[in-house]
Amino acid sequence: MAADCDIPVEHWELPGEPFRLAAIAVAAADWELRLSSSAREKIRRFMDPAARHRAGASEWFKTCWLPRQLGSDRVEFQTGNNGKPLLTGSAAEWGFNLSHAGEYAVAVLARGVSIGVDLESMSRPADVERLGERVFSGSEQALVRAGGREAFFTLWSQKEALLKALGCGWADGGIVRRTRLERIPYQVEPATGIQLWSRNVVGGAYALAIAIMAS
Repeated sequence: MAADCDIPVEHWELPGEPFRLAAIAVAAADWELRLSSSAREKIRRFMDPAARHRAGASEWFKTCWLPRQLGSDRVEFQTGNNGKPLLTGSAAEWGFNLSHAGEYAVAVLARGVSIGVDLESMSRPADVERLGERVFSGSEQALVRAGGREAFFTLWSQKEALLKALGCGWADGGIVRRTRLERIPYQVEPATGIQLWSRNVVGGAYALAIAIMAS
């Protein structure tokens, strides 16, 4: 377990939502001074300083925040389909997922479900209509044409979270092009039955989505 767990944490879940949702600034600490030796080895693989900050924040969530949430000294993971990390042992009943974008990293936790989270910076460069034609269904492409960048990143974050909950990744083109996502705060996506929560955060600078699939 990491030695220091005093990183300022923002709680982004709203009243009544069935998950814990925490956010930290990726530059909140010098992660090499905060993490265990094994975690430090993982983040040293990243040569780009920004990527190293993001990796450090993610390792802090896994080695400090998560064990505290579960009342454990440490947690163990195994790799699921498409590389998704899954909790094992006494924590196997919990769904856990991470995402990061821009200045923030987020973690989501819920019991008895498979869960996914995605955070997207609205300022990230992207040819939204061209990319939307590749990854969105017809109804979703129409929303992007009508709503521009905000619509694109809202739907992108929703789809990324949904795919994480399913554990299938973008490679499953059948699911990617079959969804019928909407720009609404809560929905049950009809093609998959996935529950989705979606909103803008940090003054509208980021699109956030959380997806839950019953185990």
